[in-house]
Amino acid sequence: MHLANPNFLYLLLFIPIYLVYIYIVKRKKKGIIISVFSDLVKANNQNKKIKFYFKYFRHFLIIIIIVLWCLVLARPQGRFEKEDVSKKGIDIIIAIDVSQSMLAEDLKPNRIEAAKLALEKFVDNLNDDRLGVIVFSGQAFTQSPLTFDYNILREYINNISTNSINKNAIGLSGTAIGDAILSAINRFKKSEDRTKVLVVITDGDANTGIDPVIAAKKAKENDIKLYTVGIGKSGGAPLPITDITGRKTYAKNPDGSKFMATFNEDALKNIANIADGQYFRVSDNKSFNKVMSEINSFKKKDIKINTTIEYTENFYYYLIILMIILLLFLFIEAFKTEIN
Repeated sequence: MHLANPNFLYLLLFIPIYLVYIYIVKRKKKGIIISVFSDLVKANNQNKKIKFYFKYFRHFLIIIIIVLWCLVLARPQGRFEKEDVSKKGIDIIIAIDVSQSMLAEDLKPNRIEAAKLALEKFVDNLNDDRLGVIVFSGQAFTQSPLTFDYNILREYINNISTNSINKNAIGLSGTAIGDAILSAINRFKKSEDRTKVLVVITDGDANTGIDPVIAAKKAKENDIKLYTVGIGKSGGAPLPITDITGRKTYAKNPDGSKFMATFNEDALKNIANIADGQYFRVSDNKSFNKVMSEINSFKKKDIKINTTIEYTENFYYYLIILMIILLLFLFIEAFKTEIN
């Protein structure tokens, strides 16, 4: 039991003072209390017995009243510790390439749809993590800011396509991996107390925008772990296109050979290492799911545990008992008057 005002317990010293007072008064009248008790045994008058019992019961009640009043003033409290635990987890931003090469069909049904399926499963396994989504080709755009709202994230992911960015607009074609990293850094600015992870999913070479190496160094400065995921089978895959008649065909090189969508694996490894991350190669749907599951299992970091001590007031119970005993005392005083 915790006392809010323990100094009031010093008032209990009035009890021995009161007992000494009773002792002195009784000794002057009849001697010590034992002799009074002997007189009681010899007394045959019932009225005297009643007076005796009321007299000493009255003193007992006064002592109880003093004790309870001191406790009420001292304010007994119940004590318990309360822990406010901030969400435990990591902030993750997925930057996904939406360039035309993501339509290659070495993953089923194609690279971008396989990525979306893997991301949806990734979201299903989230619990205390915030997730944001960035799409990029020649420039980077935020599809979803960091959020715990997984339902809206699924909608955003479902709406991703190679048409998410108009490649025909000036400056929007190409693969700007560095810009995607910088865009994510800006989105992480309010994540100072949480572990920050950036996952870049791409199947192309950085051919526009800021140098990815410079962007990766900036990510490291901001304590962001960078994981790169390269999509595509070794040797690349044909790139399906629609010709002017609306028929599906495949892109060709100037010499007439079939164009193969490939990427620079070493470059992705390099920027991942710079930002203390890791590179993953995805060549089929199964490996894609495995990679995303591995990223989701990264060690999480406790944000903070704020322990506070709270108290509940318990003196009301003693106050109620005190009031009851006071009423009893007043009743006895009134009854004693009637006897006298």
